[in-house]
Amino acid sequence: MVITPAPLRIEVRTRDRDVAAEAVNRIVAHEARVGLVHPRGEVDLASLTISYGDLTAIRLRLAGVHYSAWAPRTPALFAGGFTAGRAEIRTPTEHLRLGPRNAVLLPEGAPVDVEYQNIDQMFLAMPRALVADIAEETTGVPAADLRFTSGLPVSPAGRRLWTQTVAYVAGQLTAPAAEHPPLVVEHFLRHAAMTMLTVFPNTTMTVAHLSAPGRVAPAAVRRAIAFMESHADQPLTVAQIAAALGIGARDLCEAFRRHLGTTPPARLRRIRLERVHQELQSADPAGPTVAEIARRWGFADPGRFAGYYRARYGIAPARASGG
Repeated sequence: MVITPAPLRIEVRTRDRDVAAEAVNRIVAHEARVGLVHPRGEVDLASLTISYGDLTAIRLRLAGVHYSAWAPRTPALFAGGFTAGRAEIRTPTEHLRLGPRNAVLLPEGAPVDVEYQNIDQMFLAMPRALVADIAEETTGVPAADLRFTSGLPVSPAGRRLWTQTVAYVAGQLTAPAAEHPPLVVEHFLRHAAMTMLTVFPNTTMTVAHLSAPGRVAPAAVRRAIAFMESHADQPLTVAQIAAALGIGARDLCEAFRRHLGTTPPARLRRIRLERVHQELQSADPAGPTVAEIARRWGFADPGRFAGYYRARYGIAPARASGG
């Protein structure tokens, strides 16, 4: 998982067709065909792209044109939704016609042909390999076997869930002057990936049988915890932790369940919560706030953080800090 401490922000507002095409080309390299919707009309493009390494949020509004594009290869998984306009998208396996309140996922590495007319869309982009690692960790399906089988959500409820997730994550990332700590970005990325696996049809939903995971000794679990302790201030996936031990992610998850009754992500969250607790106990009243300390350790939601903290320590975090 690659997460940069400072975001790469690209914002464009233009009425020039060539500039508009170049702005969209920065998102996905493509061949564009731009036609005016009305003979006397003009292009009106507003584009905002925010990237924190592996996670990118894209807001694109494009009015006044019929925009057609062909991309030979999508560089990541792109999943989002439309709040206005119409889109027609062709992939090697599907022909999708989309409008307001629709959600869609474009597969990584596949050619795509799109036609936009007066669209307003918000998308998230992330590597398939990272989503596949999370799929293996949570379902046991080997990362190499993850494949999305349709670009449309499994149900209307799934569509609404994905729309809400994109609005939340992209809204946080694209907020004016926002710079999120790496562990908060990790939280956003993980939340989006797990929702994606729930909403869009994929092989984790159809697998009939998985071979039993290999047995992992308790000593490996202790080594995994030590690795998490020494790298708790860095974004971590279960695949990265398992690779450091030379075992499989699924085997590591099964070992945590067998020996500790928990999961590696839950134990990592507990370690980070302990770091917050330590900092709060020694905090200077004039120093960082409770929320700032919590965010530095990856707790983006103040209400959820307070719940975790009370469950673990029996008091509100403000009391621990003397606030």
